Amino acid sequence: MEIEGRVAVVTGAASGIGFGMAGALAAAGAQVMMADVDETRLHAKEEQLRDAGHTVAARVVDVGDQADVDALADATIDHFGAVHVVCNNAGIMRRGLSWELSLQDWEDTIRVNLLGVVHGIRAFVPRMIAAGEEGHIVNTASLAAVMAVPDASPYTATKHGVLGLSEALDAELRSVGAPIGVSVLMPGLVRTRIGQPVTAPDPDPDGPLQPGQMNPSEVGTRVVQGIRDSTLHLFTHAGQMDLVSARFDRFTAATPAS
Repeated sequence: MEIEGRVAVVTGAASGIGFGMAGALAAAGAQVMMADVDETRLHAKEEQLRDAGHTVAARVVDVGDQADVDALADATIDHFGAVHVVCNNAGIMRRGLSWELSLQDWEDTIRVNLLGVVHGIRAFVPRMIAAGEEGHIVNTASLAAVMAVPDASPYTATKHGVLGLSEALDAELRSVGAPIGVSVLMPGLVRTRIGQPVTAPDPDPDGPLQPGQMNPSEVGTRVVQGIRDSTLHLFTHAGQMDLVSARFDRFTAATPAS
């Protein structure tokens, strides 16, 4: 799938991986609808991309609200005339022991990280199928989709859910003959604000990276290539498959021989 001239939607687009994807898609020639719950940061990033010569628009959206995401789909089509790429990316992280985190922490994480993706699929996929054009869905999971992150059980559980949901969606779209690809993005360590207070500043994009850490812009570039190649399982960091293989080796070792 080619990106130039297409219309893309990115949730969680005001910072981190979402802004990295929005910038990479815009640089590849897409018209981009940026969505985020943080109005001030969203419009600042919208202006940043517009000042760079890109065609973008922005809408404040709570991905945990189906009506809000439905309105985003309608607004995107009203503004740009179509939608071809949808990046269900918005996410949050609450840290703590699984039995000590509040029920509110669990519900908030599920509402954004998992139901936010469900709402995006329900809002956009029927419209994309009806349009009959080539398209692509990108659902942001994490390396936490294939290995547990201690002290972040809600995050781990939701990202496992996004992986399974994405694989099922891919099979469903192929079963009905829809020309819509699916990617589940599973990045490793990326320099973002996730897990920090909403008022925390964005990391310095020119500052030093931690060992193994990647800038969001590089993730965005890999997402663009994944869309072009229709890559279902979209990893970002070298060595990730070693961690995945180690987990499945443990499954194999635990399987009865007969």
